[in-house]
Amino acid sequence: MKFTDTGTLINWQLDDIHIIHPLHDKADGGSRGGVYLCIPNFEELSPPFALKHGEYRITPCDSDLPHQKNLTAPADVNWGSVEVITDWQELTEAKSKTLTVSTRIRAVSETALVRPGFHPYFSISPGSVIDIAETHIEVAALPHDSLRVHHAKSLTAPVKLSTADYTVSMACNISPVQDDLALAFGIWSDKKAEYVCIEPIIGKQPSPDGLPTPLTLQQDEELVMVFRIRADRKSFAN
Repeated sequence: MKFTDTGTLINWQLDDIHIIHPLHDKADGGSRGGVYLCIPNFEELSPPFALKHGEYRITPCDSDLPHQKNLTAPADVNWGSVEVITDWQELTEAKSKTLTVSTRIRAVSETALVRPGFHPYFSISPGSVIDIAETHIEVAALPHDSLRVHHAKSLTAPVKLSTADYTVSMACNISPVQDDLALAFGIWSDKKAEYVCIEPIIGKQPSPDGLPTPLTLQQDEELVMVFRIRADRKSFAN
């Protein structure tokens, strides 16, 4: 696995198949592709997106695993300070591959607000579909570059993406579990670049905008998340 100096996974392949769309620069600035975390993940962003991905993806870290970062709120916002430790592991089997990402967030300040997300860009092909419980989503029917939110029935509910070349399932485990925790999947697609972003977003029960609201961690309180992506070549998928 190769990472940028801020801990973004550059790409992830199963044999010759790009499961994760490779990280690349956009012509008008910014970047797309790869996999990264979104912490604290609740600041304002210009349309069409309502929310910023937080400080994690722009803060440098050591190249060795596990990655460790200390994030502190700028003067104009008041979300506090957190320590984040992230480890990435992969398991390769015959015609399948699993990526496991373990993340521990600990409040360093008296209180800290977080609403974590996990941000993988998956390569797609014509006819790709996403299944979240009974919801069946045709990627081609998604509006271009516009976020859509789909709520999971449970914190461990998986999401499945099927393309012409592979299937991938993604799920997360959260600890400690609280009664008011919620999981939603933020989904958007860029047809020109042929990828879809499926972001698990974790917080409290949804706000009026449909997204989970931030969690409050007390000093030294921790939130542990394990994101797991399993990819199978289509001809060998169950």
